[in-house]
Amino acid sequence: MDIRQIRCFVALYEEGSITRAARRMHVVQPAISQQIKRLEAYHDVQLFARDAHGVRPNALAHEFYRHCIRVLTELERASAVLSRGSDRFSGKICVGAQASFHQYVMPRALERFRDLYPEVEVLSRDGYRSDLISWLIAGDLDCALLSTTQDLLNMQTRDVSTEALVVVGHRDTLAGREAIGGRELAEWQLVLPSRYKSMRNLIDAHFGLQGITLRPELEVDSLQSLLHITLRPGWLSIIPPMALSSELFGGILRSVALVDPIIRRKVVVAWPRHKSLPTPVDRFVCTLSEILADIPGVEIHEPGPASGVES
Repeated sequence: MDIRQIRCFVALYEEGSITRAARRMHVVQPAISQQIKRLEAYHDVQLFARDAHGVRPNALAHEFYRHCIRVLTELERASAVLSRGSDRFSGKICVGAQASFHQYVMPRALERFRDLYPEVEVLSRDGYRSDLISWLIAGDLDCALLSTTQDLLNMQTRDVSTEALVVVGHRDTLAGREAIGGRELAEWQLVLPSRYKSMRNLIDAHFGLQGITLRPELEVDSLQSLLHITLRPGWLSIIPPMALSSELFGGILRSVALVDPIIRRKVVVAWPRHKSLPTPVDRFVCTLSEILADIPGVEIHEPGPASGVES
């Protein structure tokens, strides 16, 4: 048994399809089948039931998977020990984040990180939450900044920040206000993300607990487009505070607190459960946290142990 067989087994186990496992491992499909057949033949066992719908792991595969995850985790930890032995960072890291980070926070974090670690090449990607999780599983991202953790059962996560969502609109529309209540907000012209966005689901869930149904006149997934609409007097939206800066739109937009309901969003950094967070990536997350700490309404969490991985 070698490490490649273990990686192929984990990919097939988690994907449930030779096609998806091959895409994840960046190999052709026969290569996955060959590695699994060699593993099964050498130990005279069967790990998967094969049918027209794909492959299904059996009881032995379930037990073997737990050991494989521990092996890959320890391998990543061993590699991290060697990485920490050098004070010089170089190479390439790939980080992903949802759209709200790219409006203000990510550009500044990238600039500061580049000044601190000029030999590290950084690729920053944005996308829907589902895209980011898929890229993490496929190994296309080292980590991703995501809100909430409900669908991250196969990931390690570490809390980064918590923030209360705010109401944003033209400064004349919100003149004289410091807060606006949910029931009052329902009477305004609203532009919100569609239900394809996790932000909208979070908003609807909290308003639903108050017995309030929001009926926005426009649904726009692009954060930049959404903010442009709120430049028009009379229009309001709900966004995380990290998405708005006084530098945007010449200060025409302002935000006020949303109350009844108060909606808090937790942000985590997530990465595959069998990997360690590379030191340059950890430093980038720390740099990003420093940017977040300067934003009113954002509470930074002190770095702590990761959750979601077996010890």
